[in-house]
Amino acid sequence: MREVVKDIGHSKSQVAKLVGVHTVVKVSERHGKETLLYGTIERVFPSVFTIRLDNGELRSFSYSDVHTGAIIFDDKT
Repeated sequence: MREVVKDIGHSKSQVAKLVGVHTVVKVSERHGKETLLYGTIERVFPSVFTIRLDNGELRSFSYSDVHTGAIIFDDKT
C-alpha cells in the first residue's frame, strides 16, 4: 500500500515560504532528464507559481509538480 504523507496544501505553503528567495530548482523532465534552473520565486497564485530565472525568463509551474517530486528546490546557492 502506498503511503501519502502530505497534501497539496503543504506543497503550496512550502512554495509560499520561498517567495523572494534565490534558489536552484531541479526539474525532472521526460526520459529521465533533469534540468537545473537558477532564479527567484516571484509570485504565487492559486494553481501555479512563477520563477524569474537569472537570465530574465519567467517560468511557471504547478504545485502538483512540487507535490509529486517533479520539482525540487535547493536554496543553497
